[in-house]
Amino acid sequence: MGESDKFIDVLTDDFGVIEISVRGARKGTSKSSSATQLFAYSLFCVNKRGERYYLNSIEPIKIFYGLRENIDRLSLAMYFADIIKFTVSSESPSGNILRLFLNSLHMLESEKRDETLIKAIFELRIMTKLGFMPSIAVCEDCAVYEAEKFFFILDAGILKCGNCASEIGQSSRVYALTPSTLKAMRHIVFADLDNIFSFNLKGESLKILEQITEEYLILHIDIRLKTLDFYKQLKA
Repeated sequence: MGESDKFIDVLTDDFGVIEISVRGARKGTSKSSSATQLFAYSLFCVNKRGERYYLNSIEPIKIFYGLRENIDRLSLAMYFADIIKFTVSSESPSGNILRLFLNSLHMLESEKRDETLIKAIFELRIMTKLGFMPSIAVCEDCAVYEAEKFFFILDAGILKCGNCASEIGQSSRVYALTPSTLKAMRHIVFADLDNIFSFNLKGESLKILEQITEEYLILHIDIRLKTLDFYKQLKA
């Protein structure tokens, strides 16, 4: 806005995503320029006049500058931010989503996990937090926890064992799960946020997980994000 001011979208603990007006943020000498940049975790002091927030002061806590050194991981972080912007409302508590976002940015920057796994974890866990938690504890029909085969029905977000698979509708989008994929999905949905990245997954199981989480998110938020298309173009 103008030559030196800007509006920023901020994900907060207590008020969801809010827009803040920042005076002079685009000046090189501004004290707020670094703390209000993309993917900066900061402590904000704001004034609210009418329906608009104005920055009073700011203190940086963590700036994920390392993301800029890898275009793939930076574009993935942009995709995460896009999901949040289009799904998290304003004036509503979103502390768990903020923690998930921060943990995901940390894992992307540190490169401690495959970015494909980080993407899948973020997609499935944020859908859980947004009220679209899939029912994957047991088979939807017979309530069995362990079976030789399991299938995930994407449309309904439910699990069926091999014995009950004959009742799956022909129009349903179905994924056959490996034991590792199912175990990973259960961990992502039910684990504490502090431990959500405490596992690894590779090969065919990871490929299935990525397909499920991406399609599940797109199906339920009903938005095709350009940041996802850009990320997939980079990977291609």
